[in-house]
Amino acid sequence: MTNKRKIAIIQFPGSNTELETIAAIKRSGMVPISHLWNEPSSQLKTCDGYVIVGGFSYEDRSRSGIIASLDPIMDTLKNEALQGKPVLGICNGAQILVEAGMVPGNTNFNTVVSLSQNKRVKNGRVIGTGYYNTWCNIKSNAQNNSAFIDKDCKGFLSVPLAHAEGRFVMNDDLKEIVEKENLAAYHYCNEDGDVVNNFPINPNGSTNNIAALGNVGGNVLAMMPHPERTTKGDPVFKALNQFLNTESSFSYKSLKYNSQKIALSPFKKKKNTTEILISMIIADNEAISVSQCIKRLGVEGLVIKKYLHLEIEHDGALDIENIFATDVLFNPSKEFVVSGIEKNSGSRFLVREKENIDGRKMKETLQKRFGFLNIKNIIKGTVWETVSQKKQAKKDIDLILNSHILCNPISQERHEY
Repeated sequence: MTNKRKIAIIQFPGSNTELETIAAIKRSGMVPISHLWNEPSSQLKTCDGYVIVGGFSYEDRSRSGIIASLDPIMDTLKNEALQGKPVLGICNGAQILVEAGMVPGNTNFNTVVSLSQNKRVKNGRVIGTGYYNTWCNIKSNAQNNSAFIDKDCKGFLSVPLAHAEGRFVMNDDLKEIVEKENLAAYHYCNEDGDVVNNFPINPNGSTNNIAALGNVGGNVLAMMPHPERTTKGDPVFKALNQFLNTESSFSYKSLKYNSQKIALSPFKKKKNTTEILISMIIADNEAISVSQCIKRLGVEGLVIKKYLHLEIEHDGALDIENIFATDVLFNPSKEFVVSGIEKNSGSRFLVREKENIDGRKMKETLQKRFGFLNIKNIIKGTVWETVSQKKQAKKDIDLILNSHILCNPISQERHEY
C-alpha cells in the first residue's frame, strides 16, 4: 500500500485559509503538515509537496507578497522545486511565488511577472478597480503539463476568488513565450467554457484571462482563485496526489527568458503641476517592515522612511486647502503634509504604478464629487528614503534595488528623487 504523501501548508505572518487548505489536502488523500515561515527549513525536506496559503502576508506592506518572497524559506522551496517537488501558491501565495521568481521560473529566478491591481474592464472601459470577491469559472489548459490539472476532470471549475491585486501582467515578449509554451494552466471562462476577455468573465483584467500561471516543468503553480474554499476545487488537489504517485521521471526545466534591468532615471516634475509629500503622524509600520526585511538581506544600519507622493496637474490656481479638506488625498487623522525633505540625508527613490489606477480614482473623485474641474491629472507614487548610520555603499543600494523590495520591475517604474 502506498504511503500517503505529506504536503507542507506554509504560513507567513498574516496568512489565512490554512484550515480550508488542510481540509482539501485531507479530502484528496494526502497528509497536511502545518509549517510556519520561521520554523526550521530542514523540516520541509521531508515533505513531498508544498502549498503556500492565501491571506495578507506581512499585511501586504510595500506590496503584496514581496516581503515573504525574500524570506529564507523561499530559498528552500526553490531548491525543492528544482528537485521536482510540486509547489502551489494560492492568492497571496501566488503573489509570493511571482515575486520570488518561481513563476514562470527563469534560470536565475528573476521577477519577470507582476500580479497587479485589479482592473475590471467591460467593452474596453474600466468600470471598477480594487478588491473583488465573487465566484468565478476557471478552465484548465489541455496543453499544459501542470501537476495541478486533473486530466480526467472535464469542463470547468466553479471556485471563489477574493483579491485586490490578482491581475497577471507581463511584457509583450514574455506574453508570447507564455502562449507558445502553454504556461497558463487555468483561464477564466464563462459557463459554456468560453474564454471571454471581458468583465465579469475576466474578473480582474488579467492578461489573456490567466487565472493560474505555472513554470515550464509544471511543478510550480501560482493560482489566484481559491480552490481550497469549495469541494468543487478538489480536482486541483487530487491532481497533486496523482502527480506525486506517478512513477514517471521528472526533469526540472527553466524558462529561457532574460529579465530586463529596471531603468533608474531622475524624477522631473512636469509643468503646471503641484507636488505634495505626505508622511505618517503615527509609526509607519510599512516602512519598519521594509527596513527589517532589508536588514535580513544583509544591509546593516539602515533606516527606511516612506512618503506618499502626489503630482497634481491643473489649470490656473489650485485651491489646495479646500482639496485637503475633502480627505480624498490623505487621512488627516494619521497623515500630514510635509513641507520639505532635508537634502543630502540619504538616497531616495520615487516608485509609481505604470497604470496609475489610484491616481486616476483620486482625480475623478475630486472632479465629479467635489467639482474641482481644473484638476487634469493626479499621479500617485511612493518616495522611499534610505538613511544609513554609516557611509552608504553603492553595493548596499544595488542590493536593495535588485531585491525589488521597493519596486516590481513589470508593473511599476522608479526614479531617483
